[in-house]
Amino acid sequence: MEQLDTVSASDRHNLVCYLGSMIITFFCFYGFNYLVTWLTIQKTGNPQTLGHVMALMMLPAIGLNLVAGQVLSHYSAKTIMFVTDILTALLFIGAYGWFEIRNWTITGLVVVAILNKPIGVFYKLGNKTALPELFASTQLKTINGYQTQIRQLAIVSATTIITGALLWFDPATLILIMGGAFGFSAWLDWQFQVSPSDSSPQAAEHSIFQSVALPKWALSYAVIGYLIDAVVAVCIPWIAVTYLQGHWQLSWLLTANALGILLGPVIFRRSKPYTLLTLTLSAGICLLFMRASLYQLLPMMLVLGVLRSRQTNIQFFTHIQQMPTSNRHALMMWVLTIIDTSTVVGSLLAPRLILHLGSWALPVLGAVTVGFCLIKKAIDYRHHQSAPPS
Repeated sequence: MEQLDTVSASDRHNLVCYLGSMIITFFCFYGFNYLVTWLTIQKTGNPQTLGHVMALMMLPAIGLNLVAGQVLSHYSAKTIMFVTDILTALLFIGAYGWFEIRNWTITGLVVVAILNKPIGVFYKLGNKTALPELFASTQLKTINGYQTQIRQLAIVSATTIITGALLWFDPATLILIMGGAFGFSAWLDWQFQVSPSDSSPQAAEHSIFQSVALPKWALSYAVIGYLIDAVVAVCIPWIAVTYLQGHWQLSWLLTANALGILLGPVIFRRSKPYTLLTLTLSAGICLLFMRASLYQLLPMMLVLGVLRSRQTNIQFFTHIQQMPTSNRHALMMWVLTIIDTSTVVGSLLAPRLILHLGSWALPVLGAVTVGFCLIKKAIDYRHHQSAPPS
């Protein structure tokens, strides 16, 4: 992983607080999602139910990203992160109290997940917008790499610990522990040191909803990547329950994917730069080999994690954060709205692919992705050949 250059005390303070907050937030977020995913599949055995639950969790994000962008034009990203962590803590602690009175159910768990998602929309936009305010532009790629690795360490820990913890604790108690952790994360958010020029959002010269120059092709690859992520998130639990018939197998598969994303920044550190098109094509090829066999799925989930780490978590968002703009919150707002919409589409598409294609759902999605990328490569080649010599 790239090392940060010599930094000020303020930068080091921000780095410790930011990464500490990320450790807590990612562990609790993915731990809770894993809790919802596993219990929903275990209790219903129906991938369509899980797909609908995930879609319901994502649907508020489509419209709320636009609202969050408007809010972020009046309040600093630091404030948004602090308030959303506090609200999540209160939601989880309140959910524990409710479950203690009424006993927990799958419906209650899903309701908490759906209520938590709108809060997460504001947090994510604040988080992605805050990075350029906290760190120098030359450090953003490194910080995104650290964030990516922390996310995957959290996933590895969350899937394993939650699986084991369910043997000893009921879901309500786990939610209470997560609520307390979010409260500590909020305290870390408040410790961020933002320079006076960046501590309050810039006043937009025009309407927040005016057209923003978006990197169209880069965004299209991100959309494909998030579609893949959403379909995999439904298909893999379904395959684990239906074909592999075990929750530990699901934990191993998710851990392999997380380890791949964790290793991505290290593997690509010394390699030549790869375009988003090449990374997307490689992800499609990986899906072609993802059949309902643990021995096939484990290495492919690892490779897919490596590719997705570089494609979206580092390369795409660093490109967006480094784009020169006076209306950064609006740019990030539209980017997150589009990719969250693609996640909803993927969550709704996955059950239909499973219904019609069964265990071939992921290979067929891979074939479509590869076809799109090859057509784009052919268009680029033709355009290059027809361009007049310089």
